[in-house]
This record gives sequence, structure tokens and C-alpha cells, in this order.
Amino acid sequence: MDAEGNWKELVKHISPPSVLTPETKTYCKELVTNLDNLQYPIRKCLGSWYRIKFRYYFKATIYSKMLDLLQSQNDNLHTFQNIVNYLGKNVLQYLINFYTVEEIDETFSKNIIYQDILVLILENADLTQMFRDCSVNLYKIGFDAFEKTQNCEDLTHEERVQNEEKLKNFNKIHQYMCCLHLFEDIAYDAVLHSLNSQINDFIVENFSGQSFETSIIYPTFIWLETSVLPYVHMLAEPFVTPPNLDLWKHRLKYLCYKTISDVRTADLFEIMVDYPASHTAVLDLKKCLNHIKCHNQLTLSLQLAFKERLLNPGVNTDDIITQYSSAIKVLKFLDPSGVTLHKVCLSLRKYIKERDDTIKCILNSLINKERNELTREISEASRSLFAGDDDSDLESDDWTKWNPPSKEISIETKGFSKPHDTIVTLCSIFGSTDVFVSEYRNLVADKLLSTSNYNIQYEIQNLELLKCGFGKDLNQCRIMLQDVVDSQKTHSLIMKRIKKKPTFDIDVLMISHVFWPTLRADEIEVYKPLQEFLEDEYQKQYSDIKHSRSLEWKYNLGHVEIDLEFEHKTLSFTVSPIQATIISLFEETEKHHADSLSELIGLTLSQTRKKLAFWVTNGILHESSKDIYELRDDVNAGKNTKIVEDMDSAMVRIEEVREEELEGYTNFVMGLLNSSGQVTIERVHNLLSMLLSDSIAGQLTVDEVKTFLDKKVKQKLLIYSGGVYKKAKEK
Repeated sequence: MDAEGNWKELVKHISPPSVLTPETKTYCKELVTNLDNLQYPIRKCLGSWYRIKFRYYFKATIYSKMLDLLQSQNDNLHTFQNIVNYLGKNVLQYLINFYTVEEIDETFSKNIIYQDILVLILENADLTQMFRDCSVNLYKIGFDAFEKTQNCEDLTHEERVQNEEKLKNFNKIHQYMCCLHLFEDIAYDAVLHSLNSQINDFIVENFSGQSFETSIIYPTFIWLETSVLPYVHMLAEPFVTPPNLDLWKHRLKYLCYKTISDVRTADLFEIMVDYPASHTAVLDLKKCLNHIKCHNQLTLSLQLAFKERLLNPGVNTDDIITQYSSAIKVLKFLDPSGVTLHKVCLSLRKYIKERDDTIKCILNSLINKERNELTREISEASRSLFAGDDDSDLESDDWTKWNPPSKEISIETKGFSKPHDTIVTLCSIFGSTDVFVSEYRNLVADKLLSTSNYNIQYEIQNLELLKCGFGKDLNQCRIMLQDVVDSQKTHSLIMKRIKKKPTFDIDVLMISHVFWPTLRADEIEVYKPLQEFLEDEYQKQYSDIKHSRSLEWKYNLGHVEIDLEFEHKTLSFTVSPIQATIISLFEETEKHHADSLSELIGLTLSQTRKKLAFWVTNGILHESSKDIYELRDDVNAGKNTKIVEDMDSAMVRIEEVREEELEGYTNFVMGLLNSSGQVTIERVHNLLSMLLSDSIAGQLTVDEVKTFLDKKVKQKLLIYSGGVYKKAKEK
């Protein structure tokens, strides 16, 4: 047989749809040997010829049938499985042909056939989309079936059989995908997507919004090792060359860390609310951040949470400060550089800086004995300070030498990237320590004036701790505390020298007024026996001890603890001296007119009515007719709890000081107008700022000057026109 005859015989047996058998394969090899002997280049051209022939056959028959299946069925997943089944059966039957051609022509590889099939699939957009979408669903179903097989104790016999059948069908489709080399280009991403979905579902369903006191990393990785990785090993079995399982494990761990990070980040606001009880959840998040570096996502999420839940007028300043304190601790732990803290809390700092009560709320938290975030900070720091412990958070060998940043440095340029502690970070909101020290003095003064039995150990401890950060700025507070200590000694000595003791217990606080904030000096009349005792016998003994020095009494300050005894009940009250004086006047006369009371105690009628309202509210007095008050016959016999009056601050408000100062310069402003005719607000501000440069109310602002001048306009002393103030014409 010549070369042409051998070629025709070979083509008849090897070209599709013919499928070789072992016998026909042997016959084809004999034909190839004949062609070699006839010097026919069969070993160089057979591969390219077979590729063209198979591609033509595949496109005309198998591929056409695949498109028919795509159009004829509505269930995408079922259609996908039918197509892959059909494709696998009808292509893989030619494997012996592929191997035979490979043996004859070394330039040929069966992988070229698979690449041609993949190209044809990818050229059809509908077919490609179905393969990609259904691959995700297929591998989700496969994982569910595999996991149920691993944990089949809770399944009934029927459910177990159904699940095994489902897993068997899945494995068949998966093997076809691998053998046809469709896995890498079509199913690889689908597997990652499906596993990511399974990981996300497992973590969200089991741990999202749950307890923050237990870690979710450990149970997640246990599940990864017992369920997910065995499934990946099963997927690798059909491959001739197994995929890099270590790489898969690394990717799956990354997906776990990413999902845990997303869950913890979504719950981070609540985690901060519960901190430090939720420290385990914060530790989870820190481990995740070390692996995936998603600080930007955390920053954006927290910024949005703060904006929606904190930065609005309906939230109490105390709650904002508490959350900010927790945020400082949590974010410093997550990112010791302080960069994340700065980015997250920048808008929060600006917002609370604009609130009028921010400073007072921060300092109230500091001096309050009730447990809160800042008192915990004080307690922990004080233990370290007085026990000599080394605190790693303070990043300094000798942290007691630390001082706040210079007052001249802008808050934006301070070394905020490494905030030292929660308290000082809060104080840095205002850029200067002056406002804090001034407000702290006022609060300490109020606290000391309301202290019973000279017990100020807590205040001393707080001051010693804060002095480490604020230094000499708190010297006046130290003197105030020393006044209390000295008062206890002097008072004890005076009471020992007095022979005729009063019928009531009394503690006297003697202050060095130069070092205290400006105190209210309301001229009032108090309980006569008390006033006589203090101004006579007590004053005399004090002068003897202090060598002719005398005391100036502030009867409006302090507090009085009184018991009101009725027929069937005794009620206890802690009230201001003026309230005690008012109620004592009803001891002899059960009915009083508000006018007569105001004359007796030295208050205006409106102030007297306000004071009487306290006793009316607490059921001791009632207004029988207009401005006539008398004791009730049926005093409320409720709970035997002590009633404490919400007393006004003993300090003169800065606004009152400023108003009084400016009122004192009314004649100066009027004289200025007499000489110049008209003035701008800027000129008045410049002149008054020089005159009030040493004011305890601080630097004079343009707004304060405007308020003062507008008040004079309302009083018809000035007129405002064209941006200038002029003196009003006298009528």
C-alpha cells in the first residue's frame, strides 16, 4: 500500500467521531510505521491536522448540542449540570485518540484541544455567564453536602441517602470540570467565591452582635480545619498535578481574618460601649488588622458610626465623653501610633469642643467617686503612681517628669500620634490647660465647700496624680486642700477652748480667699443662734489663737443637715444655709407671708418664692393663698430617705464677673462717645481688652463687647447705625 493509502486508512480510524480501541490503536501505529518507511512526514503534521478536524467536529456536533440545551431549559443550575455531563461524556471518550496522537506527533498535546473548547465556551457570552454563575452555586451545594456528610449524626437515613447522592453528583461534575481543564479558568474563582460566602455565613450567623467577651478567631479556625480544608482536599483529588494546598490554606485564612475584621468593625461602637469587658473582641480585631491591614475601612466605619450616633444635640455630653474615653483606649491598643485615633476622632474632638459643658463634664468625671471610665483611669494610674509600678503605656522611663504640650502649640501640630493617656488626650481637645485648670479649681472649690467632716482624701489623691501632668498650674488647688486640713486642726482647737457648747454640731471651713476662685457673697440672715455663736464666742477664740486676726463669715456658703420632726415622722434634709433658715422660721410661727420672709432673710421676693418652692415640692409647706405659706398638717409619710437639695454653685459665674466688669466701664464708654462722637465695636474691644487684661474672666472677646453695647442700646443709652455706636440723644 502506498503512502496515500496508508494515510486514508489512518484518517478513517483516528478522526472523530471514530473512537479508537486497543486493537485499532495497534493497527494505527502499524500504519504510521509504514508512512515512516515511505518517508511521509506524519510525525510533524498529524497533530495540527487532528486539532483542526476535532475542532470542526466539536463545533458542529457537541457545541451545537450544548447551545440547544442552554436554550431549552429554564433551571440554570440543572442546565449547567446537563451541559457539563454531556460535554464530559462526549469529549472524554476521545482520550485514547488524544493520547495516540500525542505518541505519534510530539508537537501535539491534548491540552490544545481543551483550550479550543474553553475558547468556544468563552466566545458565547450567555454560556460563559451561566458557567460562572452556576459554578458558584454548584460549589456551595457541594460544600453543604460534604459538611453534612462529615457531621451526619443528626440526619435521618433518608436524608443521609439524599445527601450522599447529592455529593456523588457534585463529584461527577467537578471531575469533568477538572478533566476538561475548565476548573482553573472558570471554576477556580467560583470556588473561592463560594468558600468566602460560606465563611461569611458561618461567622455572621454565629458571632455577629453576640457576646464580646469570647474570641471568635479560635472557633472559626477550628471550623476551617475540620470542615473547609478537608473539602478543599477533596476538590484536589481529581487533579493529576495537585494544586498548592498551602496557598489555598493561606487564602482561606485571609478570608477568615477579613470576615472577622468586618464583623468586629461593624460592632466596634458597641464594643467600645462595653470596654474593657469587651477586650477579647478588641484583641480579635487587632489580630485581624495585623494580617490584613484594613485600617482605612475601620476608620471610615467608625467615623460614620460617631456621626450618626454621637454627633447630634440629643446625646448627653457625659455619654459622648465616656464613648470618646473608650475610643482612646481601644484605638490606642489597635494602633499604638495613634494615627487611627486621630483620624477617627478628629470630627468628634471638634464637636465636643463646641459644647459649653464639655470641660465641666470631663472634670466632674474626674472628681466623682462613682465608677466611670475616667475614675477607672485615675484609679489605675494612682495604683501605679503610689505603688511604684512601671506602666508600659506611658512609654517613658520617668513619666512623672512629663508635662502637657506647650500652650503655644496648635492642637493640629501637637504630637498627637502618641497620646500619653486618656485624661491628657481629653484635655488636649482645647489646646491649652488654662481652661481646665480654671474649671478644675471651681469644681474642687464646690466639692470642698460641700464636704462633711473634712474628709478630702480622695481629692488629695486626685490632685497628686493630676499634678504629674499639669505641674505648677495646680498649686492654687493644693493651697485650697491645705486650707481644709488646717481648718480641721484650728476648728478642733477652738471647740476645745469653748466651754459653752452650742446645741448643734458645726464644722467651719477657713479659706485663704486669695487662692480660691471668686465666691458668691450674698448678704443674708441665717439661723440666729448659729449667727450669734459664730460672731461672738467662735470669733473671740479664733482671734486669741491667731493673734487678733478675724474671720469674715460667708453665711450663704456651705450646707446644713437638718432633721424635721413631725408627729408620726422624722424627715432628713441636706440643704443650703438659706433653706435651713427659712424652714427654721416656721418652728415658732406655722404661717408666713413671702414678703415678710424676704425681709427677714435678706432676699428679693422672687428669690424667696423660688426657695419656698423647694419645701412645697417636698411636701413640707403649702401655699394656702397668694404668697401665704404654712406647714402642712399631713406631711408626706413616704420613704425615710435623706433629701438633698440641688444647690447652686458657690462660685461666681464667669459670665457674671464679665458683666459686672463691663458695667463698671459704662461711664468710660460714654465718655469715649462724648469725645469722639461715634465708635466701632473693634475700637471699644481694643480699649477694654487693655483695661481688663488681668481679669479672672479671661481674655475679652468681641462677642462679649457686642452683648454689652447692645444692652446699652436696649437701655436707650446708645444707638447703633451704619456699623458704629453713637450716644443716644437726651429727651
